[in-house]
Amino acid sequence: MRAGERVAPVRGADHAAVLTRALALCAAGRVPLVLDERVAPEAAAGQVDAAAHALEDLAARSSERAAQVAWAAATSGSTGTPRVVLRTDRSWSVGHAHVRAWLGLEPGEGLLVPVHPTSSMALNAAAFCAATGARLLVPARARVRAEDLAAAPHAPAPAALHGTPAQLADVLDLLDDAAPAPALRVALVGGDRLPAGLRARAEAHGLRLVHYYGAAEASFVAVDPDGTGLCLLPGVEAETEDGLLLVRSDQLAEPDGSSLHLTGPDGAATALPRWRPDGFLRTGDAAALDSDRLTLHGRADGVILTAGATVHASAVEEVFAGVRDDAGPLASAVLVAGEADARLGRRVVAWVEPAPGRDPEDVLAALRTAARDRLTSAARPRRWHAVDRLPRTPSGKVRRVPPGSVMDSGA
Repeated sequence: MRAGERVAPVRGADHAAVLTRALALCAAGRVPLVLDERVAPEAAAGQVDAAAHALEDLAARSSERAAQVAWAAATSGSTGTPRVVLRTDRSWSVGHAHVRAWLGLEPGEGLLVPVHPTSSMALNAAAFCAATGARLLVPARARVRAEDLAAAPHAPAPAALHGTPAQLADVLDLLDDAAPAPALRVALVGGDRLPAGLRARAEAHGLRLVHYYGAAEASFVAVDPDGTGLCLLPGVEAETEDGLLLVRSDQLAEPDGSSLHLTGPDGAATALPRWRPDGFLRTGDAAALDSDRLTLHGRADGVILTAGATVHASAVEEVFAGVRDDAGPLASAVLVAGEADARLGRRVVAWVEPAPGRDPEDVLAALRTAARDRLTSAARPRRWHAVDRLPRTPSGKVRRVPPGSVMDSGA
């Protein structure tokens, strides 16, 4: 069998069955590639071809490395089209030692994984359960419901959650509404930052929250188990290059010839090799390092140069995410980006997804007030748009691409 022929596509609406099938294929020596059941067949076929070519290219460089590949996983696609990355079992199992310590699960206890199975987070979690004896629990629908937190006839109630900040927020909303979760005690949440108040909400419900930063190509990079800030994990090397985070560890995907495409603060496009010859991975995230302390500033292409000032889009989004009243956050999500402007060079623009039940104009008015009170003049959006829903990746991240159609509220 040629290397590329080992790639085995899996797709379907029953996500638990999809992950079970992927684990079986992996155990049989195939390389499962989970596809999004919602995408067109042509796009799915293109991903299969991309995975097969990537494995063939790796085999041409090292047949030994290609033979060790166990999984083909997709990147989140938050900044464009998802890419396929190749993973060995060992590159994930190294990180599983950390996960085992963070979660403290006994064999047979349930791990709830609400992330879409195309996400490397879901595949990694499935592999973790297979290796440790934890029970993989997958919600029947896209969003967690109260019944997902309780025991089922042939499955335990989840003792832990592994997901995104948005998915933890969904669980906390259910707990606020008195949904029973008899076994849930810990949440493992991936992302570059936690929304304001999320840790306090989790702790109020007796949940221990472990926040980590990672990536499809890098697995687990840094962890914050108690709210004191992200620290690099043992065995992870990191450095910054012009403000861009690079990492190296035994948890990395197989290097390839892909490029990291960045848009500079002035809108100019550049391309850098994603992998350096010394094995460091350019993550695409802007960051600062202080010894082993890691502070993330969002995507490197989320920097906007406007009227001579530098604005970090993620910092502006974080301010708006913290605007709330007694009923909760006013916005479900906010995307901030730069647009060309003849006078300013780039202008700051905000796309806002109001929280369910909120009046869009009221939400925009509140966010404008927050912008005046908490942001510098340069960082305040010059244009505002309300949208029904911001496009998201399968793992729930907001895509860092302005929506194609918006309901323009004016300046």
